[in-house]
Amino acid sequence: MSEEEYYHILIITHSNPGVKQIQLDLSKEQLNERFLRFYENGNNIFINGKQIGTNDIDIIKINRTKENSSILISRKKAKEKSLGFCSFVSDEWHASSEGEDITNDLILGPPGYKKSDSTNEYCKEKKNVSKNKKVFIVHGHDKEMKQAVARVLEKLDLEPIILHEEPNKGRTVIEKVEDCSEDTQFAIVLLSPDDRGCKVNNFPKSAKLRARQNVILEMGYFIGKLGRNNVLGIVKEENDFERPSDIFGILFTPFKTGWELEMVKELQSCGYNVDANKLLKGVNSKAK
Repeated sequence: MSEEEYYHILIITHSNPGVKQIQLDLSKEQLNERFLRFYENGNNIFINGKQIGTNDIDIIKINRTKENSSILISRKKAKEKSLGFCSFVSDEWHASSEGEDITNDLILGPPGYKKSDSTNEYCKEKKNVSKNKKVFIVHGHDKEMKQAVARVLEKLDLEPIILHEEPNKGRTVIEKVEDCSEDTQFAIVLLSPDDRGCKVNNFPKSAKLRARQNVILEMGYFIGKLGRNNVLGIVKEENDFERPSDIFGILFTPFKTGWELEMVKELQSCGYNVDANKLLKGVNSKAK
């Protein structure tokens, strides 16, 4: 019978370097299923109830021990007591740093390094189709804007994915978003003035036009999933249209004459093989 082993992982991020995310006493299977598999494919990691994008990881460290963390921490405390001092190192950090450092044996490249090296021909074909064809459209209540964008994508020989046009299959909305966006590498977010809102103590005098809450939520989801460069915001602005403060500084394409060509440029910059000449005849965006 083989001796039991315990794996401990420590993660430090660029965005919050002062906080160490630590998970102790993992089995080898748990380490693979909950961490390594996601890192290797460039997907977000969940640890201690937090979601961490692999590109945000500054340090990842994996140690292996023959004893679990309870024994390691008890031994540390006993040693401190015998010496008459208390270290400033947390018990969890101490346990995660004990044993053998096997990080270099398990982490063989940057986040997503296995995704591009897949030898499965079906996966390669599927990835190629999604990269060149499928584009997810996030929209509010402006049907004219949604249809205009979808029709232009079709003229470019791309496949627009519109959530409400997909079957529900008993899924929640977020489950449907996750499933239907699985093969997409690019998202277009349509911010139209559908709602009004403001701080409670300033209502209704300061109420401004806003995009729907689901649009903002899904925009954040796709920025996290695909990266900001693979998300295009198209804005149908009016005088008092308010954008969320978290996205100040991000460039948006106004929904007015010429938006189609701007969209083509963004798609091309992200690797899509699209030809703007297909838009020169018969395009009617109905944008003002």
